[in-house]
Amino acid sequence: MSSGTNWKKKIIHALISHYFASASDAGEDRSSLRIRSALFFPDFESAAPDEKKAYLEAVEYLERKKVIKIRWENRSKGEHLKTITCENFEKLFREAGRPFPRTEAEKTRAMLGAKVQVLKGSLTDMKGDKEQAEKVITLLEFLSRHFGLREIRQGLNQKIMDDLVRLLEFHFKPSQLEKITSRALSILLYQDSKHLEDLPAFCNHLFARLQKTIPIPDITFMVRSYPETLISGKIIIQYKNFQTPLHNANGHIVGFPLETVEKIAAIKPIRRWSIKPPAKTVLIIENKETFYALGTPQKHKANKHLQYDCFLYAGGYPNRAVVALIKILAASQFTFYYAGDMDPDGILILQHIIDFAGKPITPVKMDAATFDQYRHWARTLTKPMLSQMERIREETKALPGIQNLIQRIEETGLGVEQEIVDYRRTAHTQ
Repeated sequence: MSSGTNWKKKIIHALISHYFASASDAGEDRSSLRIRSALFFPDFESAAPDEKKAYLEAVEYLERKKVIKIRWENRSKGEHLKTITCENFEKLFREAGRPFPRTEAEKTRAMLGAKVQVLKGSLTDMKGDKEQAEKVITLLEFLSRHFGLREIRQGLNQKIMDDLVRLLEFHFKPSQLEKITSRALSILLYQDSKHLEDLPAFCNHLFARLQKTIPIPDITFMVRSYPETLISGKIIIQYKNFQTPLHNANGHIVGFPLETVEKIAAIKPIRRWSIKPPAKTVLIIENKETFYALGTPQKHKANKHLQYDCFLYAGGYPNRAVVALIKILAASQFTFYYAGDMDPDGILILQHIIDFAGKPITPVKMDAATFDQYRHWARTLTKPMLSQMERIREETKALPGIQNLIQRIEETGLGVEQEIVDYRRTAHTQ
């Protein structure tokens, strides 16, 4: 790319940015933009002669195209350019190869308004989740009135909104979403196997802003994400709607996707007691290798201190399936314990889980003594890793052993991974 072409692009991009910053959806705040040349090229005086020439040639080219008007110092043409003015915004966007925003916004609002009328007509006879369908209509109706320059500036346009509408229409025919992958759905809708993956990047910011004003329909079905987790222990999984409960009498490791977790009503341990039942306990384990070591049913019953009622695999920062199970366990009155890495992330994951559980959690083998025991095999933490310590809250530091553990990590710059810790001599007993 030549230097002159590069300067044309820079000038056009800067003018478009100023256009969006100075124009409102209600109407033009100004009919022209006037910007000092020094803002485009602050180092003009010290620049190489060829670069100066390229800049001035680009400016004069845009003036000949009637995209801009230029004003020189001392009102005479020379090397000292004073200001660049744009009075024809349509020509500016045409030169950039982009549609004029106000025209694009008008066409998009008209398209959305027409679609709202069609969907309203189909609402009466639809079968399925009418609440979600009504949210779709509310969203599109709102956008048919308010879609404007802010949305255009964020990269949304008539085509993207039309693509979004095609997806939202599935709320009116939900059966068509069954037994189909998101990539197959993408081909069905857009003749492109990955186009559906790109829509959240454009729409998430819009939805995050609008949800403060109007209810937003659920589009999680379009995300290629399949959160799941593992749980073990002698427990009974009770489902909603009086479905047959799952009796895990042998304590095996069982996997649950989010879709199944959402159908669980409660969890309770399988055990006998004579007078007063002991507290129900769950050990949440950060890493998979340790989960399989501790969560697999014991054959020899030698480690009585590891006899928690159940073990839950967190998998690092918990996904939605883990979060949902944590909330179910909390509602089922379980007492929580947590075992994770002895590093900033391990402590922050504990903090994160406490937020979801809504109740205290006792750390297991996350203390200075255990850190010192395994320090020889610790790994060196980078500065960005250590900087995560700033996010640890005071109430987290007050948990048993955590404050002294933090001190050790800060003193040494080291972290101990959970997988190297032997949990068979933990102090926890029931």
